[in-house]
Amino acid sequence: MKFRVLGCSGGQLPGYNLSSFLIDDSLLIDAGSTTAALTLAAQQKIRDILVTHIHLDHVMALGTLADNLYGKCKISINVWSDGLAKSLFNNRVWPDFTRITGPTQPVPVLRLLSLREGKVTTIGGHSITAIGVGHVVPTVAFLVESKNKTLLHVGDTGPTEKIWSFARKHPDLGSLVIETSFPNRLQDVADVSRHLTPRTLLQELDKLAMKSPQILITHLKPEFRQEVIRELRKLKGHRLRVLRDGDVLQL
Repeated sequence: MKFRVLGCSGGQLPGYNLSSFLIDDSLLIDAGSTTAALTLAAQQKIRDILVTHIHLDHVMALGTLADNLYGKCKISINVWSDGLAKSLFNNRVWPDFTRITGPTQPVPVLRLLSLREGKVTTIGGHSITAIGVGHVVPTVAFLVESKNKTLLHVGDTGPTEKIWSFARKHPDLGSLVIETSFPNRLQDVADVSRHLTPRTLLQELDKLAMKSPQILITHLKPEFRQEVIRELRKLKGHRLRVLRDGDVLQL
């Protein structure tokens, strides 16, 4: 499973892209910075997009992606998410590219679909399961299974429970993507915004109660990145790797 980090920051500054991850060149998880990171040719290879939640830093490039690909899509790109029609593609914030067609674009660029939580769905050769996590808006993690490789993409969450009992049922879990947004000294900010610090990350990972998979850390706030990394290095008992924009991993 090829896992490409288009963006993995919890905020945007020059050199820090918003959350967006590309699997096997065609399956996208979140779209915060997709069009800033991919060439037009690479954008045209995307067939499915999994959206963890509708916060702007995770969906912002859906609008520009649709704009770029209008007139170039022979089939619609499947966007697996709830709430986007009302919050983004509403002809006020952005044109409704789930409906717009024309002489050069006979089908809409985007097609909105829903995943039933807990049900395995085959999407582009991958088996996908969505499981709810604890954030300030409805948010899901995705279990991605492909060719005997298993990735659990948790993404944004505060302290949560259901995802860990779900993870324990998958002892072959190879990699886990999870956020650490703030340093420990901003625990109050993390708590109210339902994000993690290194302290609460460790508490969450300990809930796995199984052999630790590779832990891939994302969503660091750029202004606190080095402070968070220093605190993460002090954690014991888990294999941690802090992701960087441009990373390409074979999971």
